[in-house]
Amino acid sequence: MHQAKKKYGQNFLRDTNLLKKIVNQAQIKDKNVLEIGPGLGALTQFLVHDSKKYLAYEIDTSLMDTLKPFESDTSRFIFEDFMETDLSFMENYFKGEDIHLVGNLPYYITTPIIFKFLEIKALKTATIMVQKEVGDRMVSKQNVKSYNAFSAILQYFTKVTLEVSVNRKMFHPVPNVDSSVIRLEKIDRNLDEELEKKFIELTKIVFQHKRKTVLNNLSTGYLVDKSEIMKVLHQNGMDEFTRAESLTIEQLIELTKTWMRK
Repeated sequence: MHQAKKKYGQNFLRDTNLLKKIVNQAQIKDKNVLEIGPGLGALTQFLVHDSKKYLAYEIDTSLMDTLKPFESDTSRFIFEDFMETDLSFMENYFKGEDIHLVGNLPYYITTPIIFKFLEIKALKTATIMVQKEVGDRMVSKQNVKSYNAFSAILQYFTKVTLEVSVNRKMFHPVPNVDSSVIRLEKIDRNLDEELEKKFIELTKIVFQHKRKTVLNNLSTGYLVDKSEIMKVLHQNGMDEFTRAESLTIEQLIELTKTWMRK
């Protein structure tokens, strides 16, 4: 019997009804699927059945024999670290077609994988199991304590939906926290690359010190006189007391546009 490895953040889900629900929420019937961390194959058994073509990256080479039965002409396993691998194989395997990510992500590497998902254009949706605290930030809206730069940047690029809340007792071994299944669907904002880069930069700066105002964070982050920043804020219906957590994604976009014109 396979022993879960702490260094890989392995916690295995075995509830069949929940697994089927996750696959159903992923909407991958006859679509190309990328799974990260298939583990013992709990999700895999359903994904290989429903998908058009399936590819998985698994860092734990001791799981080769466990996953081998799922291999076929339309399903492959790569035993490498997804964050370190050359993705040219994936691109060739799926022949440039759209890909949908599914996975019970190791908690220690969740955020880097999400940002990699955003970078890879062929990846269109992600249905992922994450730590509840991370999931709360992903779906959080303005004026909520968990809303931060990560929330805003993610919601700029994707439509974020909480699909299922998962109690920690449904895993083996039992982790210290509960989990959430989050679905991400990429949004086409029709904004140029330069604006998107500036949006990410500005959003990180205005959220940098949550107790400080947008005015103070922009002044510190960009080394710009506050009188100049006030002009930009007033053009966007904001004042010296405005804080980042009160701003919607649309307001942050407009603030970025005004900032680039100043």
